[in-house]
Amino acid sequence: MSNNKGGRRLPKQSCGDRSVPVLSKGHFSGHLVIGDGAGVIVETESNLEFKWCLCLVAKPDTASLTEQVAFEWHDRDGAWRTHYFDMVVTRTDHRKIAYTIKPEARVTDQFLAEISWIAAQARAAGFVSDVRLLTDVGLDPVELHNARLLHGMRTPDPEADIAAEAVFAAMSGVSTLSELSGLIGLGARGLRALIRLIRSHHLRLVRHEKITPSSEVYKGKLN
Repeated sequence: MSNNKGGRRLPKQSCGDRSVPVLSKGHFSGHLVIGDGAGVIVETESNLEFKWCLCLVAKPDTASLTEQVAFEWHDRDGAWRTHYFDMVVTRTDHRKIAYTIKPEARVTDQFLAEISWIAAQARAAGFVSDVRLLTDVGLDPVELHNARLLHGMRTPDPEADIAAEAVFAAMSGVSTLSELSGLIGLGARGLRALIRLIRSHHLRLVRHEKITPSSEVYKGKLN
């Protein structure tokens, strides 16, 4: 994001408790920048984590997300160990939800027994409100498509954003993105500004569908 001197503000470094190796011969690793403004870096060590990160960040009840969060737990022999939750989301209702992300093919009975043991301790300690398992089977292709789109349109365009906010303030009922974009009058820039209003949850989709110019939207209820 540009600053008032014409330069660029760099995103904050990852808040995770351990770093993800930049290079790996065995699997995907990467990072993305989330949040408004300069944002913060989130490191991922699988393509599945990357996809779920996009989806979790796009949810209206997500306030913040941190990856690789350490939790100290003890096994059944009493030995203390460290588990790193792949992601922890702080929700708008202040509840913290820890997520373990794993391909369905690698979810074994042994793994489920261990993560259930860890989850029980994390909840009992008040570390998180709940622990959930996310797999590739649970990924909604529509949700993922829209999350990618919202992430890709996050960079502000002040002129278009101001014009979109004026059209948003005057709208009532249901309109298509194409209709609203026509009122803005800036072509594709206006459509991108409307997508940013979906990202901020000012606009909501009428139907669960991939976002297109023909998608119908209405004003969302903001806290």
